[in-house]
Amino acid sequence: MKLVLKRVLLGVAGLVCLAAITFAALIAYAMTPPLRSFSRMHETLPRVSVEAGDTIYCRMRYCDFRFPLPEQARIIQTDSVTGGFDAVNGAIYLVGQDGGPVPMRAYAELLQKKHFDVGVADGTGCEFSTHVPDVPFVSGAKVIHYPVLTDFTAASSKQDGGLIQVGVTNHMTQIRFSYFGDY
Repeated sequence: MKLVLKRVLLGVAGLVCLAAITFAALIAYAMTPPLRSFSRMHETLPRVSVEAGDTIYCRMRYCDFRFPLPEQARIIQTDSVTGGFDAVNGAIYLVGQDGGPVPMRAYAELLQKKHFDVGVADGTGCEFSTHVPDVPFVSGAKVIHYPVLTDFTAASSKQDGGLIQVGVTNHMTQIRFSYFGDY
């Protein structure tokens, strides 16, 4: 009888410890955004920088948003970045290796590989097709043919609220980005 009572008490003590650990984890989870905001209190945010040479890093008080740059692209200019605690809006201008706009199809395919949902900027999306011979542009399980891909939008499937719009302007590629997150 004593052995059974000892095991019951150990089981109850284990459950109490598990409940205390769960409660502490819940408190830590709830406090993460304010703590992150506190650690970023003295920074001028929102801010955009290049991370590892190939990723745009948008930093806000509560959230971060990243998207890849086209391969071998060079940033020429950054427009003013606006936003708030969990939002950012801005634009960057870049050129490809040859000094002109980056190859749009290659960039769209790169974004798809990085878990972005790519669609044509005019709203036709993935259902648009044509009979003009062209290199297939693959989106998920579909094969789509675009005669000329001059501009497109891409939404992040990993970070809800992240959107980029890519187009050509003044012989450069313009990437407008926006993010509105719910931390």
